[in-house]
Amino acid sequence: MRALAVVRAGEPVDVLRLESRPVPAPEAGQALIRVKATPIHASDLHVLRGRYGFSPEFPVVGGHMECVGRIDALGPATEGLRAGERVVVAALLPA
Repeated sequence: MRALAVVRAGEPVDVLRLESRPVPAPEAGQALIRVKATPIHASDLHVLRGRYGFSPEFPVVGGHMECVGRIDALGPATEGLRAGERVVVAALLPA
């Protein structure tokens, strides 16, 4: 798969790299989504530039919190979804 990776903090034009990565296998209760689109928010740009108050461990790939796409595969015991189904993902972090 292709992924837009951030290799270090800095200006996006200098630190973003399109990379090939292995396709992960979904685990129990998970779905593998072929992402068609994912947003870049102003907060993402602040994180990239090292101005958000925390810095992720680089390299890092974004786009897993919100996206639209289709389900490519399902892990064991994943219920309520089917391969090929269109989905919108809006991940919510636990409080």
